[in-house]
Formats: sequence, C-alpha cells, structure tokens
Amino acid sequence: MEFSKLFTTTFFILQTLILVSSAPGNSNLFREYIGADFKNVRFSDLPINKNVEFHFILSFAIDYTTSSSASPTNGKFNIFWDTDNLTPSQVTAIKSKYSNVKVALSLGGDSVGGGYAYFNPSSVNSWLSNAVSSLTHIIQEYNLDGIDIDYEHFQTDPDTFAQCIGQLISTLKKNGVISFASIAPYDDDQVQSHYMVLWKSYGHLIDYVNFQFYAYDQGTTVSQFMDYFETQRSNYKGGKILPSFISDGSGGLSPENGFFTACSKLKSEGNLHGIFVWCADDSKALDFKDEQAVIYQQHQDLNNGLYYQEPDVHDHLMKVLQA
Repeated sequence: MEFSKLFTTTFFILQTLILVSSAPGNSNLFREYIGADFKNVRFSDLPINKNVEFHFILSFAIDYTTSSSASPTNGKFNIFWDTDNLTPSQVTAIKSKYSNVKVALSLGGDSVGGGYAYFNPSSVNSWLSNAVSSLTHIIQEYNLDGIDIDYEHFQTDPDTFAQCIGQLISTLKKNGVISFASIAPYDDDQVQSHYMVLWKSYGHLIDYVNFQFYAYDQGTTVSQFMDYFETQRSNYKGGKILPSFISDGSGGLSPENGFFTACSKLKSEGNLHGIFVWCADDSKALDFKDEQAVIYQQHQDLNNGLYYQEPDVHDHLMKVLQA
C-alpha cells in the first residue's frame, strides 16, 4: 500500500491543530495554497478533518493579461490557477461536503508570463475601481470567502500599495463580498517596507499574516525559527502570524527538522494561530512510489511533550478523519 508525503505531513498538521485548538490564543486553522503549478491537484485530494478550520487558497488571480506576453491591467484581475481542476462547481462541492471548509483566492504571486508579477497601479482610484469590480465578479462566480495578498514585486511606493490594498479589503468586506483577508509577506527589505506600511494603516482589517517562513534559508533550526517568529510578531504587532513550511523542503524549517517542535513551543506561549503550507500542488507530486508504507514516523505528542514512534500513519489518519 502506497502513501504520499502529502497525507503523512497533513496527518501531523491535523493532530497538531486538533490538540492545540482549546488553548487560549491558539487556533485550529489550517491553510494551504493550491492550483499555481497546474499539477492536476483537486480539493478532494487533501484529507479534511471536520475538527479543523480548513482554508484553501487558490493561486493566483493577477491583474495582468492572460496572453503569452502578459502585461499589467491596472486592477482588472484574471484567473491564473488550474481552472480545469479547480472550478466553481468543485468549490461548491467541497464546501457543501465540509462545513468547516472555506476557499479564498490569492492576489499577485511571484511571476506571470515568464516575468515578475509587479504591483503597478496607474492611480489609487482607478486601480481600486477596477479591482473591486473584477474581484467581486470572480469571488461571486466561485463562491469564495476571502482574499490573500501575495504581491512580491513592486513598481510603486509603499504608501500607494497600502492605500490600494487597504481600501480594497475595506470595500470588499463592507460590501459583504469577503469575510476575511490575509497578507503573505516574507523577509525581504522591499517586500517588508510595503507590507508594514499596509499593516500600520489597515492592520485592523487583516485577519491573518501568512508569513513565508520558508523563504528563510534551508536548514533553519528550531531556535532560529523561534527568533524569526518573534521578529515578525514585532513587525506585525497584534497580528495572527501563522507559521509555515514549504512542502518540497527547499527552504525554512521543515517538518523533518523540527517544524512541529516549533509549533509546540508556539502553542505553549499561546501563539499558534494556525498553520499554512505552500503548496498542495507540490505535496501531491511528492509520492514515495517505492515505499509500501510509512514506518516509524516521528511525531510529537503536544499534550505531554513526549515523542513516540507511529508505525502506521495511514490507519491513524483514517481514525482522525472518521472521528
């Protein structure tokens, strides 16, 4: 019997979130980006537990043309995720099956059409008008619940970025189009300068900070991760900072090297507001085809801080899902 790394890692995440959800300040929120890499992943591919608040984040909607030589459209957003496998009907189906599932879309991302996806508005008012109109259409067509802001490259100043994005979130919430919003910065001077100005003026409207801790160097230690987390708590004071990892292990603190130990520490401090992962597309691709079972996976019991060896992750996953 073959089990993928997706199911193994997701089991650990679900266990972590379920065990910490009752602690003050902690949350059982799990978020995962999906659809950016066009690897035929579907919502139904992921195991979903009814005891976990589960957010899918469609990646990406970008205000660029969809032609091969993509160019900015000043807030007129188009869909750039895998629409063959992640359709409006599939959003409706997964939300109907699981009342704890919500679906958002992410704006921007790193690249489009072979180049960087720049935030490049003509003016605040024109960009905002176009963005509200185009995003309202997409959100309502797909029956979505929220937005995530993941612009990583800029051809405008921080104040203009803050006004555009802040007013966008405010308008969509006021119009009842979305119920939550998140931002996804990482530790880069230009990125932080833009997002921290946004946070200063509009942080009260931002529900989650999906900080890209996996953008730190591969091989990050637990101690380093905790220091990085504290730095971002200071940068985004009062925000719900979510720890994160990248499923291909290419950066940051991986589950194999202590991510869940760090989560345990955050839980003990009341600072585990959820977990997010980049991304479901890569998780699906990491299938251990030559292995018949996952044997002796190390897992931390967050109830008592002890480690134990898990001989059959799949059986326990099924028990969790059926609980």
